[in-house]
Amino acid sequence: MTLTLGPDWQNELWASPYWLRFELSDGECVGRYVTKFIHAFERARALARFALPGEQVVAIIGGSSEPALIAGAEEYGWTTGTAFDHLAVLGVPSDACLASWASYWWHCDVDDPEMEPWEQRAVLLTWEQADILLWNQVGQDLGIAPRAPVQAKLVDLERGICVDAYDDRGMDITALEKAPLEALYAERNDWLLDYDRARMAAVFEA
Repeated sequence: MTLTLGPDWQNELWASPYWLRFELSDGECVGRYVTKFIHAFERARALARFALPGEQVVAIIGGSSEPALIAGAEEYGWTTGTAFDHLAVLGVPSDACLASWASYWWHCDVDDPEMEPWEQRAVLLTWEQADILLWNQVGQDLGIAPRAPVQAKLVDLERGICVDAYDDRGMDITALEKAPLEALYAERNDWLLDYDRARMAAVFEA
């Protein structure tokens, strides 16, 4: 099964039972800000490369339509320019995208009157550029700078896999089928979030 670019690209992923939730910053890093971020970032990089072993990776990037209105915009230098402009400054250009569309980033947003569809772009990246997106994701709640006002997920369209480092706490890796995640479940089992182990075991050890 494959992923199809467009406004509904996440629908089948949200419905899939085949998803793993990993802990990025464990208890050993509590209270040590820099160590916590480094630990989470390095673990996110390792998991992303395991799940998506190709030399290049497709990223789906969603950008806020008004970054100047985001809390902390002045501190981060987001008072002018678009979200994608700020991302380009970090080294991730997105103008030459594979496709673009407008859609809600999270499935629950459609029912929230305060949320609006974001512009989303699918971009083919090197791993060096993908690391910038992982940095951006892992550092967002910690206030790490520099950052851009975007959300991003890394995907393998042909194998139907999505990697989502939602912040420094964790990463979800979802697939449309079970097989692409079996090795990841077995070899990185010690990194799985304990709270969700029973659900994952029921799916991947059945």
